[in-house]
Amino acid sequence: MKPKEKDLVSVVIPFFNEKDYFDDCINSVLSQTYQNLEIIIVNDGSDHKYVEKLTLLREKYPHKIKLFHKNNEGVSSARNLGIKEATGKYISFLDADDYWLSNKIEHQIKIMQEKNLNFIHGSYYIIDEQEKVLGKFLSKPIKYNQLIRSCDIGLSTVTLRADVSKKNLFPNISTKEDYVCWLNIIKKNLILYGDNLAISLYRKKNNSLSSNILIKFINAFKVYNKFEKLNFFISLFNTFRLSIYYLIKEFKIRAKNIYPIKFNYLLDFTKLNYDKSFIFVALNMASLSYINMLYLNSKNIIFWIDGVCSKFIIKNYKKTAGRKVIEKINIPSDIKNIYLCGKESKNQTDYIEKKLKKKISFIKLPFFKDFSEASKFRLKISDYSIVILNISTPKQEIIAKNILKFNKDKRVFIFCLGGGVAMASGEEEVVPEKIENLNLEWLWRLKTDTMFRLKRLIYTGTVFFSKKILNYFNKIIFEELT
Repeated sequence: MKPKEKDLVSVVIPFFNEKDYFDDCINSVLSQTYQNLEIIIVNDGSDHKYVEKLTLLREKYPHKIKLFHKNNEGVSSARNLGIKEATGKYISFLDADDYWLSNKIEHQIKIMQEKNLNFIHGSYYIIDEQEKVLGKFLSKPIKYNQLIRSCDIGLSTVTLRADVSKKNLFPNISTKEDYVCWLNIIKKNLILYGDNLAISLYRKKNNSLSSNILIKFINAFKVYNKFEKLNFFISLFNTFRLSIYYLIKEFKIRAKNIYPIKFNYLLDFTKLNYDKSFIFVALNMASLSYINMLYLNSKNIIFWIDGVCSKFIIKNYKKTAGRKVIEKINIPSDIKNIYLCGKESKNQTDYIEKKLKKKISFIKLPFFKDFSEASKFRLKISDYSIVILNISTPKQEIIAKNILKFNKDKRVFIFCLGGGVAMASGEEEVVPEKIENLNLEWLWRLKTDTMFRLKRLIYTGTVFFSKKILNYFNKIIFEELT
């Protein structure tokens, strides 16, 4: 049952020159299933070009977004202004480079209403700047004696009553400001409720203040010595203890909490089902090397077996080369659109039209110099459509994930075929059958673009065999769709 939406929730987002990830952040709030929201963006002295962007955003959603400007004084000051301006019964915090899953607010407000809570925090995924999943943190109810040992509350997962928040503002400190705030709140609330459903994504950035180890250590000491008013030696002890708990937490986040993960694979292409959106991906050395990029979309991923490395993973190994996929698939007769995305090619378009007996629309993709650039690409697709990608792995999988993310209300079926379409259409030389039967296609392909392919082969090979030796794939379940 959905929670009552009579209670307004104020979402406080401090903003400072966030050029790369703010679109994900704000879109995740606008697309919440719980819609009784006011979004409070506090511009903390950003450059003029960002002020213009934020102003246009407010003008687009005048009844939803409130925008405040202030001189640059840091994230605590920005959040505090947002708290003071909030008019909702509840306040939720979100950093401008993080984002929420669509049910975040609905899920938390439902629990708060049922349990009459003042405060809730949730579980979250940790991703890097390329949206590769680094791990998962599982939250739980916390008492003071637990919180003082380890700050196990993710700020972008917190929702609390506004009256509680307005009495407990954030201190002026460059990092750990949220830790001080939670410690103040828990002294009056005994337990801060934690829920194990992952509802947020925290982005770990290499150049962020929170990634600076020395600053974190100094500010952790300040938490205990200045704000908790503990003496020097106890504060130092607590700081070292906090560091040890942090290492334990990182191990659980990266090596334990996120597993097991289940992926589906398909041997019989006639059983491909078009009831819900999917990404059809080759299971080979490259995709296995980059597989943590696909974790968040595991329910939408369907692998087909392509590559000798799959033999190490799948017991009923039955290979299908990428160039044969178009010939093997059956598409619904009422499919509305088919798009070929990537490198422009009349040969490929003609080949797909002939095989699928449907008109093909072409969408040219820009050149992406790295994975991070590919992860920022956005593309809106019509409902009940097929998308065929003909660029290299893993950029095509990154694009596929983004297409699903920004078309979540539609049925979109994505085929990541890479160079398979070029080979099938005759643009590239087909691997000789003898070479293919010996599983030596990788060696045969080195005759063109040798240095590029060799470099990629060495990297993916090193990653794959390292993971295999460390039993990494034992934590992943591959289940055949029948």
